[in-house]
Amino acid sequence: ATGPTGPASIGGPNSNSAPYTTVLADANGIILHPTADVTARTFTINSNANVPYSLGTAITFINEHGAGTLTIAITADAMYLAGVGTTGNRTLVANGIATAVKVTTTEWLISGSGLT
Repeated sequence: ATGPTGPASIGGPNSNSAPYTTVLADANGIILHPTADVTARTFTINSNANVPYSLGTAITFINEHGAGTLTIAITADAMYLAGVGTTGNRTLVANGIATAVKVTTTEWLISGSGLT
């Protein structure tokens, strides 16, 4: 056989209706803010000091339709908005999807639809 090996899909979704901080099991998976939760929430990417994700790790955030606004935050590391380069927390509206990729030990790059 030739070609890539590994899982055929990304993991998840890990559904959360409360503030949430990522764990190692979230690597290459989906974190979902479900429709049933109309409260604005913050999901935080943990620091490299606490959770040493491998370079290239991707975490996808989905804010379902009808869900409250989702803030994607980061602790001690830096998260850059793709194409713009600004750092800091990001807002994901309902029906939005965003993926953060770890590009260095302490830096993430995030992009998506409905993301500011």
